[in-house]
Amino acid sequence: MTQKKKALCITWLGTAGFLIESGHDGILIDPYVSRAGMLRVFLGLPLRPDQPAIDKWLVRLETKIHAVIVSHSHFDHCLDAPYFALKTNALLMGSKSTLNVGRGVGLDEKYLKEAEIGRDIHIGPFTLKFIESAHGPAFLGKVPYPGKIDQPLTGPHPARDYKLGETYSILIRHPSGAILHHGSAGFINGMYEGITSDMALLGIGGRENTQTYLENVALKLNAKIVVPIHYDNFFVSLDKKMKYLPGVDFREFLATAGKYRNVFELKVLSIGEKWSCNSLISDELVKSNPNRHPGESRGP
Repeated sequence: MTQKKKALCITWLGTAGFLIESGHDGILIDPYVSRAGMLRVFLGLPLRPDQPAIDKWLVRLETKIHAVIVSHSHFDHCLDAPYFALKTNALLMGSKSTLNVGRGVGLDEKYLKEAEIGRDIHIGPFTLKFIESAHGPAFLGKVPYPGKIDQPLTGPHPARDYKLGETYSILIRHPSGAILHHGSAGFINGMYEGITSDMALLGIGGRENTQTYLENVALKLNAKIVVPIHYDNFFVSLDKKMKYLPGVDFREFLATAGKYRNVFELKVLSIGEKWSCNSLISDELVKSNPNRHPGESRGP
């Protein structure tokens, strides 16, 4: 008797944040729910995680969180992540800069795991791979807060102290399919050579040319589903109606992506929406190559 595969589900937390779960196993990527106000950020005032907002999301969890993964160390990706890891006894995974944010809030070294580019990491039913990526020119044509966090970041700090660190895309493979989290709208030419993913979670804030971006990320991955992310105004509380991030032309993205409707399906999620994306791999593909591992090249 064939064992039934556990459903693969994703939930968008806003910004680039995601919960990815299968049965009672889950991982978090870039969870940011504190949503510091724009004035506080641009005045350089100290940022503090919003503990009630974090707790509000934690009580919704029905899965064991094995890891909290950070794609880069800007505050809108990294501020809350150590607290999610601390409260769920999960690993915090990311660059040296990210781990120094974790050390600053008191995470034990055994819960800190530095990203290793290109290496398969097995966590529960998931296999993770960090891929070197690039941040898009998100602010006045430049990458904000460049540099690295070289020491533990203790106490409240302004946004400028949450320096970029390394930038990664994260490939998550599962028996039901592969999901690629591409949290920032930059890319490195050839970064997805030999890599495919059934779904791309695609950061679109700060992108330059939409067509070029799609062709170098979604199309290179041979993605069947594209989910736009990181276009919401993360300076606005999650308790309020979602607004678009200033400078993000969402309509233009939809129009350009629509030209590829015969190549991939565009899936727009609401913040907090849980979507079952089981059976991302078509039956025909599995029958033609039953030994194929999700995320490997599909080949000719």
